[in-house]
Amino acid sequence: MEIRFLQLMWILLGIYVVPSQIFAQQIAGNVGQEVQWGEWEHLLDGGDPNVHWRSKNSDSFPKDGWAMKDGLLLSLPGKKAGDIITREQFSDFDLVFEFNLTDSANTGVKYFVAPLLDKKGKTTLNGPEYQLIDDINHPSVRGGKSPKTITGALYLLYAPQKSVFLPVGQWNTGRIIAYGTHVEHWLNGVKVLEYERGSEDYRRRIAGTKFKGYVTPYGEAKEGHILLQYHNDKAFFRNVKIRKVK
Repeated sequence: MEIRFLQLMWILLGIYVVPSQIFAQQIAGNVGQEVQWGEWEHLLDGGDPNVHWRSKNSDSFPKDGWAMKDGLLLSLPGKKAGDIITREQFSDFDLVFEFNLTDSANTGVKYFVAPLLDKKGKTTLNGPEYQLIDDINHPSVRGGKSPKTITGALYLLYAPQKSVFLPVGQWNTGRIIAYGTHVEHWLNGVKVLEYERGSEDYRRRIAGTKFKGYVTPYGEAKEGHILLQYHNDKAFFRNVKIRKVK
């Protein structure tokens, strides 16, 4: 009765919508403002990356391939360092990070990284990727030939609505907001895409990529690690911080 009464009121006001749709629109449009966030936690503070980060394949921080210098986290080429992940796992979060890429560099930030079982019975840690790449010089994306793999894209799945990437040598600011199934990618203060994890559209896109090889639903974990990808290219990160819902 209460729901029908509310619906009648909305009809009389000329703004009839399903209550859940109102909430979804609020979250989708202004999730960063609607949610009550906690305090920021800095993930590169103190100069010791081992505090918050570890190798994807062990409990310690890699000895080679990653380094901290003058407050910057560096990904260094020529080493078989592998990816690094946060020690903590996150569900609803707001992640901000600054990055500076070198010529033709390729890397990425993954989130909701969790164990995924593939059809061959192998389990690997993986999750959705906020792509970071030199949009201007990297041969795989220059000239706009691969929109779903440029900076800010949800790798292979969703292209950013616009490109606001700053060229090599300049600092860019990425942001990932996740609340429930809703996710937003921001780049340099601009929301470049948003999507719903586990939605019909999301799963349809998964089915057209290599991620369809997982038995475990890709990117649908309730919580997971944040991952910085090692792609054997030189890249810089700074001011990496995260906050959770209160």
